[in-house]
Amino acid sequence: MEERPKLRYFDVIPDKRGFIVVDPFSISKEMFFSRESFLLLTLIDGKRTISDIKSEFLKMTGIILSNLEIINFIKELDRNYLLYNERFLKKVNEEKEKMKSSEFKEIKIDNRLKELIEFFKNKNLDITKKIKAMIIPHIDPFVARETYQKFFSILKNVREKVILIFGVPHFWFEVPFSLFPKNFKVNGKIIETEINFVNKIKEKFDYDITSDYFSFKKEHSIEFPVIFTSFLEEDKKVLAFLVSESNKEKLKEIAKKLLEVIKEFKGEFFFISSIDLSHVGKKFGDEKSYDPEEIDIKYIDYLLNLENEKAFDFLEKNENITKIDGKNTNFLFFEILKDLGIKRGTLIDYKKYYEELTDSLVSYSLIVFE
Repeated sequence: MEERPKLRYFDVIPDKRGFIVVDPFSISKEMFFSRESFLLLTLIDGKRTISDIKSEFLKMTGIILSNLEIINFIKELDRNYLLYNERFLKKVNEEKEKMKSSEFKEIKIDNRLKELIEFFKNKNLDITKKIKAMIIPHIDPFVARETYQKFFSILKNVREKVILIFGVPHFWFEVPFSLFPKNFKVNGKIIETEINFVNKIKEKFDYDITSDYFSFKKEHSIEFPVIFTSFLEEDKKVLAFLVSESNKEKLKEIAKKLLEVIKEFKGEFFFISSIDLSHVGKKFGDEKSYDPEEIDIKYIDYLLNLENEKAFDFLEKNENITKIDGKNTNFLFFEILKDLGIKRGTLIDYKKYYEELTDSLVSYSLIVFE
């Protein structure tokens, strides 16, 4: 049987000369591809043989490649761990073992981000009510600067000792619900994980929710809230979860188990759902971008009233056409908030970021709950 090589997930950055491939896990080196070589790259989908790739590339470009040229191209990708195969999976296991054996997960940030958060320290949002939970974005803080400023202004006033962060696994997951069991280190500062909670919640699941280290390797839905927490004057502990379960009843079961442990700690927790809203345009598989605001606002209205069943069903019914990435994470988040007696949310920010180079748009929000 002929080999059918398959690419794994990676990010693509358009360039005037072509495209740059960037690995979200920082395993592979960046690679530049001309427009023709990038087209060839897209044909390596796990369905086509070398002969199929050669034939399809000829139809699309009029360029005849030899089998050897295609094979050498694929070998170069393999050397850089860009194929989904045994070699890549072996590398994943090596990375997992490194994370398991390390004392903490280090999150490196550059000086620009440090300066931005230091700037936020002197900015305050006039909210006098006691906030118990938030929905925040995980888009680039420089893109959503105003929204992150408001988020940090609220975060500075949080008095709870532990911040529970529910994130979205963008690139990898091995179990439907996972918890990072180690401390974080940001800018030389250790952010402790609440280990007593980790030990108690592990016992309630029939799979190891702390085994999926690799999902947390470069997951920005977790890293951004941890980074901002590290800049607080008062030290906080964190609990970082990733939600990939998509079945409502199973999400309810997870929420029930979490609540059993949460209630043992008697009010020490602040809750964050780290999600973005719609992802539309060429970058996300659409023919062109369009305005998702009507869908976003309908979804947000359900969230403000903690109607997570209706919010979830609304996205299921339209097959989540705008690719809201918080569907599962938010459902779990609200199952917990409702049980804790939270009734209503307030929308602080709703914005859209359009990227002209890729004709793509991402929307995001900041919502607080008393």
